[in-house]
Amino acid sequence: MAPDPDRKEIARYLGYHGVVPDENMAKEIEYCVAELQRVATPRFVYDRFDAESDEDSGIVRLAGLEIKSRDLAVNLHGCCAAYLMAVTLGGGPDLLIKRASVGQMSRAVIYQAAAAAMVEAWCDEINARILREAERDGLYPGRARFSPGYGDLPLSLQREISDLLQMPKEIGVSLTESLLMTPSKSVTAIVGVGREHAGQPEGPACARCDRRETCDYRADA
Repeated sequence: MAPDPDRKEIARYLGYHGVVPDENMAKEIEYCVAELQRVATPRFVYDRFDAESDEDSGIVRLAGLEIKSRDLAVNLHGCCAAYLMAVTLGGGPDLLIKRASVGQMSRAVIYQAAAAAMVEAWCDEINARILREAERDGLYPGRARFSPGYGDLPLSLQREISDLLQMPKEIGVSLTESLLMTPSKSVTAIVGVGREHAGQPEGPACARCDRRETCDYRADA
């Protein structure tokens, strides 16, 4: 079943920062959410790998890879393992957006925002499932999930994650030459777990991202 997206997140993606959408817009959002839930085919895949990180060198060793990213090293501080996860809503939302883009651009924009919130809700569900599994194995949650392209973690890591999780076979997600995922409403992420509770770094995650100034979706936008 397709996840139910947070309406406040949809409004935020649409630019309603601190403003509640009017009745007509609220109805249009509900229509678009219902259509997306009708066509979405949510799928996921994940696997756990040993991990170690060195904040001083900014090196993370994960799933046989040596990854240069100080931000990821900080994120995985205190973790002994990490899950690689990939989720998708399938190709239905892309088709809805494409159709609406021909003559119904305002609706296409709402579809985009609602689908973005929906895939994040799906990520939350799978993230929670991962942490329940880890807890059964005596492992504690690390910090918030971390995705390629965030901070200094290179987007090129998508290739390795795709290969390790066999994303085309398992969930029907492939990569373009520019490393974007198809279907587009898909996400990959890294979820750290450890033998002790991880402390949170100071300040909100958005404040530590090097794309903060140009991101329309940061938490304080």
